[in-house]
Amino acid sequence: MPVVHRATISGYNRAALRYRDCWAPVIARAAVSLLDRVDEAGAHGDRFTLLDIGTGSGTLALAALERWPGAKVIAVDPSTRLIEVTAAAARVRGGDTERRLSLREGAAAKLPLSGASADVAVSSFVIQLVPSRAAALREAFRVLRPGGLFACVTWQERDDPFRPMVAFEDAVDDLGLDWPDPGPDPRSYLSPSAASAELRRAGFGRVDARQEWLQHRYTPASYLATLEGWLADDVFDRLSEADRVRLRSATLDKLERLPADALVWRVPLVSVIGTRP
Repeated sequence: MPVVHRATISGYNRAALRYRDCWAPVIARAAVSLLDRVDEAGAHGDRFTLLDIGTGSGTLALAALERWPGAKVIAVDPSTRLIEVTAAAARVRGGDTERRLSLREGAAAKLPLSGASADVAVSSFVIQLVPSRAAALREAFRVLRPGGLFACVTWQERDDPFRPMVAFEDAVDDLGLDWPDPGPDPRSYLSPSAASAELRRAGFGRVDARQEWLQHRYTPASYLATLEGWLADDVFDRLSEADRVRLRSATLDKLERLPADALVWRVPLVSVIGTRP
């Protein structure tokens, strides 16, 4: 399922609330499951510092704070608006969440931390967006203390189309609407072994990569909302209100003709962990 939304800092700033409401819930379960891998590796004590690289709307950072009451979390993101979204979510949580959470603006390839300052670093659905995965992995290695753990989950490359997205593309074409330039495609891993090799080249040891799956069941209405709110917001935003109404109606009509099973989005992921020697 291609993501039409431009993966730029300005794009995330502009659409931060849409990301929080439309996309973060879809990937949340797979993101939080990364913390299970951190526990499996047993690379931390009761009190430790965890770095969330590319925190987005804070799903992983806030889950880590809830899971480990003794942990301090540093959440980094290049989008100032997403940092504000995460801060607001932390305030809603109350308790000592705000005290244990530090929010910082910064990119994965240039983290705003000194060397050897974190015990665990995690990243969910970010590594495919950075200009250089190698640079981002070297930065994760740099900020970890010896013995520290890096855990990452992202998309695995696949070619088979998602039928609801094809239905939407057909609706756009049927109405004679133009597609905006989506910008560069995200760079997903080809396989778990490819992810393992990149971590080893960055210096990590005890690398373990595996394939996992994200499964999300849409309804015609919820998929249309996700298209307009996130996946294809650039398509909708450039239309007049009359054309938006036409596109919504045409898309919903095509989606409602699909069998229910066609609305189940099931995609492979790569989950990989490694330790700084």
